Amino acid sequence: MVLQNDTDMTTREALIAFYKFNRLNLAADFESHCVRVYIGCILAPVPNINARKKYLKFHDLHHIMAGYGIDRIGESEISAWELGSRSCRKPLISVMNLFALSTGYILSPRRVAAAFYRGCRSKNLYYLSDSSTFDIDHLNLDEIKAAHLDIRQNIPYRWLKQIEFTGYLSFSMLIHIAMLIAGKALLVAEWIKLQLIPKKVSGT
Repeated sequence: MVLQNDTDMTTREALIAFYKFNRLNLAADFESHCVRVYIGCILAPVPNINARKKYLKFHDLHHIMAGYGIDRIGESEISAWELGSRSCRKPLISVMNLFALSTGYILSPRRVAAAFYRGCRSKNLYYLSDSSTFDIDHLNLDEIKAAHLDIRQNIPYRWLKQIEFTGYLSFSMLIHIAMLIAGKALLVAEWIKLQLIPKKVSGT
């Protein structure tokens, strides 16, 4: 989602507009014990831990700043962007990003790769989450963009970034494959269980 006419809009106003536009219920999201995220092609439940709630506002501001949507490709783009902008400094964020990375890459590899390199030229907002007294709600959105988005023209040691992105993508694909295997194993186990139950009943 790209906000229109966002001049002099505060980050709080931008977030409210983002949630309304995408029909997101933030209160329900915070109260739920699990949230569903795409891990590869699977919409899987993951625990809605407090750390996720802490970082959610910053993640959503990245969507707004960079203009990436919340569909499968958009979530992969923002995951790639955050990885490129050094979300590895927050291990939990990196893991969440790896969950979403592979889906969009399969659907649109150029867009996701471009988002990663764009992230390498940008700076994410997660460092602001370390301050208990800093209020991000009333910052000017344009100023936030100017200070964090596309602030570098070139990427030093781009070949190292290519290796880094390949590593992230490989781990993401492994997670995708592991989830597919686990899902298939659960289906097989359920089928075996259904096959055994009638035999037990008929033998009594």
